[in-house]
Amino acid sequence: MKYLDPIALAKLRNLDLRVRKSVSWAPSSGRHRSATRGLSNDFAQHRAYAPGDELRRLDWKVYARKDRFYVKEFDEERMATATIMVDASGSMGFGGKWDLACRLAMAMAYLVVAKGDAAGILTFDVGPREAVPPRAGLGHLEALDAALGRSAPGGETDLGRVLEKAAGQIKRRSLIVLVSDLMGDPSAVVAVLKSFKARRHEVMVLRVLDPRERSLDFEGPVVFESLEDGGTLASDADAIREPYVREFERIMRLYESGFHGAEMAYASFFTDVRWELSLANFLSRGSK
Repeated sequence: MKYLDPIALAKLRNLDLRVRKSVSWAPSSGRHRSATRGLSNDFAQHRAYAPGDELRRLDWKVYARKDRFYVKEFDEERMATATIMVDASGSMGFGGKWDLACRLAMAMAYLVVAKGDAAGILTFDVGPREAVPPRAGLGHLEALDAALGRSAPGGETDLGRVLEKAAGQIKRRSLIVLVSDLMGDPSAVVAVLKSFKARRHEVMVLRVLDPRERSLDFEGPVVFESLEDGGTLASDADAIREPYVREFERIMRLYESGFHGAEMAYASFFTDVRWELSLANFLSRGSK
């Protein structure tokens, strides 16, 4: 696999992704327990027999002691479903952002599938591109990796609007992991993701950035070319650096306050920092 090679797997060995029990569930062999009762190997409690209960669930040892019928109830095992949404718009082609995004997406998919749960991937630019439905099993990771390998960043996007479109493809309550540089209107993006929360999805946001996008690390006259629509802008990097950095930090704060206020796990990942270290820090903070 391109993005989940043996070296990447070794880096993920000690990481753990904890998913809330409220995320969409389907009866399965996943490792999460629901508050409802069903069939599994973990005994929960006895309950008085009621007409219609299956006779095979009667506990005859309890009957021998109490001369009354009781049935055994078990904690139901259920599967979490995760949809990993990967921004494939043109701006993701700057520096090493696309490679970082794909590695993070596959890392999250692995951490989900390794627990016996189901993971899928949805790439997008102006609209949803390729969708690989969530499935369980480590073998499914090859299909996810191949989908990312076929994709490449390009084209424009309206992040808030495309997230609304993509939401229509996610039918059941899920863990939604957004991997994007978040080059869009913070208020619109946060509002859409809040609507995901209102539908009882759990949301995690992994923002990928090149450090030059934060510091504008260029000198003198520069011609900037848009990776989305091909437009150009001539400017003096030294003259605009201070207001640019000030605006960048303002937008960072808007995202941070919006996501944290809505109780969404959020972190920025920079291409000049080892992804497994940043991911370990993110998961550690999220688990608390």
